[in-house]
Amino acid sequence: MTQFSVSLVDHATGSTADWRKGLLKTIQDLFDECIAPTSVHQVTVAWGAGGATDNLVLHFVEDVDHSYVQAKLPGAALKEHIGGHTRTQGKVSGSEFYRLIGMRDDRKQYRYAAYAKVALHESLHNLFPGWSESDMHGPAGGGGLAASPPQVPPTEKNKEMLVRGLSVKNEQLL
Repeated sequence: MTQFSVSLVDHATGSTADWRKGLLKTIQDLFDECIAPTSVHQVTVAWGAGGATDNLVLHFVEDVDHSYVQAKLPGAALKEHIGGHTRTQGKVSGSEFYRLIGMRDDRKQYRYAAYAKVALHESLHNLFPGWSESDMHGPAGGGGLAASPPQVPPTEKNKEMLVRGLSVKNEQLL
């Protein structure tokens, strides 16, 4: 069996343990919908520090103004309304999603399902660092979770891409 590990790293969002537990369950459920646990593949999502052995590390940050990815992998300014971001520099890919989403003066916390969709969307960007925005968000991405904004249910293309992407280890921003 291929065991894939996904770490969620909380960057001082002030989220309660119960809220984080609910978010974890929703993200795990969406990964399971994409990669149904079988004798061939299984994805385990857990809160932690993230490590070099993880297949994927997703950073959970207060809002875009507190971007961990921007701090560690500087680049073009991020749009203030986005729900998540992924950047690759050299061999390192970093992905994050935000607790508060929207324009600076009107940021809100959303339901778990919205965060799960954004987390898996950013996962696709992370796992396919060579793809352009149009590759991911266009027909090659297969719609569903690859669409912008991401949609459920995940498409068969989304499912195939996640398995393929998790199977090829790339260096994660820790």
